[in-house]
Amino acid sequence: MISWHLEAPGGIDRPWFVWIGAALAAITALGALPVSVSLISDPSGAGIGLPNSWISNSIFGSYFVPGLYLLLMNGVGMIALIVLILVRHWSAPWWMGTLGVGLIIWILVQLAIMPETSWLQWFFLLSGLALGFVALFWLRRTRQLRLR
Repeated sequence: MISWHLEAPGGIDRPWFVWIGAALAAITALGALPVSVSLISDPSGAGIGLPNSWISNSIFGSYFVPGLYLLLMNGVGMIALIVLILVRHWSAPWWMGTLGVGLIIWILVQLAIMPETSWLQWFFLLSGLALGFVALFWLRRTRQLRLR
């Protein structure tokens, strides 16, 4: 059985810059949830105007797997991160770093597969980098990560 231990209000230190990460997580989740539902319900991509030809010859074959990843990591994962931040759970900075790296990988795969780019891809790439840096500074501040 999985047991979650949520910290009391006196939990992990939450410096001001953590709220930048929380805001980026919220923006990412708000963008990811409706798009992921569309890609899962219609894996052709037509529901959001993505040409099927962009993905049909890739290892994915359709937008279903990317939609599932988008839902779980960039949607539900980011919402879970916000909850962990709010309850000051010790694992929140680790999750922020993990989701930031996941967001970077997500966008890099898009840039490699899709023939066209959008300003949103570059925004979310920078968001992933920012989440990673916020997590790094947060881990250092809480002494969960010591670099020698």
